[in-house]
Amino acid sequence: MSEHIHVDKVTQDLYVLRVDDTRVNYFEALWEIPERISYNAYLLTRGNHVVLFDGWKARYSDEFIETIKGVVDPRDITEVIVHHMEPDHSGSISKLASVNSKATFYGHPLAGKMLASFYKVTRFKPLSDGAVLDVGTPLRFIHTPWLHWPETAMSYLEEEEVLLTCDAFGSYGLMPLYDDSIDGKLLEKEIRRYFVTVIGRYTAFVPKAISKLNTLGVRPKIIAPGHGTIIRSHIDRVISIYSEIAEGKYKDKATIVYVSMYGNVENVITGVKENLEKHGLQVEAYGFTDEKRANISDVLESLTDSKIAVIGGATYEADVQPLMKWIVDVIVEKLSYRKNLKFLILSPYAWSGVAGKKLAEILKSAGFTIVETVEWEGAAGAELFERLQNIIGRLAI
Repeated sequence: MSEHIHVDKVTQDLYVLRVDDTRVNYFEALWEIPERISYNAYLLTRGNHVVLFDGWKARYSDEFIETIKGVVDPRDITEVIVHHMEPDHSGSISKLASVNSKATFYGHPLAGKMLASFYKVTRFKPLSDGAVLDVGTPLRFIHTPWLHWPETAMSYLEEEEVLLTCDAFGSYGLMPLYDDSIDGKLLEKEIRRYFVTVIGRYTAFVPKAISKLNTLGVRPKIIAPGHGTIIRSHIDRVISIYSEIAEGKYKDKATIVYVSMYGNVENVITGVKENLEKHGLQVEAYGFTDEKRANISDVLESLTDSKIAVIGGATYEADVQPLMKWIVDVIVEKLSYRKNLKFLILSPYAWSGVAGKKLAEILKSAGFTIVETVEWEGAAGAELFERLQNIIGRLAI
């Protein structure tokens, strides 16, 4: 078996089939993930039932079938549970359907139409919210819409107390199969980064999903996501992380993100960072310059638990510098639920300044209410730093 494929027993009858995608550099062709990502499928063998939960990305379809063969004959699979139709989880369905002509596919009612349109698979039966399917053991199917497509769902193996969550509670990185030996801070960072980039826009649906699980009495001993490590040692903490992000809880922390074309912005940022630290804030700074470029996914992750966001970017051709405009648009797209996030906009100009005002308008139109804008002409002087010191003092309270 390839070194990037892992198979293990999660419980007596449940196997994880994981492939580490070492070829992907940009998840969704957008998010930089030098740590890469895994795709986790699960296989349950119980009595006369062989149940497959989700799959792998299409490029790994042949390896997926061979990996299944290491556990069972793919032709013996009786049910396929589709939690989410995004192709990183469903891409191997077409290959599986060509090998297995008898398995019934189950999922959210919306998934049936997607299966037909994506893969020409019509052997589908919808499962209502809360439905219990007998697969040799009770399997409760739970609709969790917008985590992060409308048809996303989870399955709870009641006897085994295993919650299969697909995108929810997933993480970036090629970490160990289980979270037992993973540093808690690293795990939290990767979960937060995955959350904000994938689920971010739909954060309002997270408390609804957690409340539903609590109402149904779902108290898993194992959380088996579609990406990343399987959670069995940090269950309460991982669920708490989701709740904290959704509630907008923050630390005494500031995130600085800036675009500096010729060093003017970066020089001011250095002073701002020192000033923030003097007020006792943890500060993380991410720069986009002619020599370096931060990962936007890291910026977003840092903002999930920050109290203050500092945005630095100059006027460019009588408008907002395009890269800074994109960064702020992404922040609005993924973090608009963070209404308690305080913004400080820093924007120099040469002859006419508009970038600061335009960035402030974008943020205010998204519902952010505390937005301080500081613009200056030419090089920064002592008066500017004194003004910034006073503003930072107010924001740090």
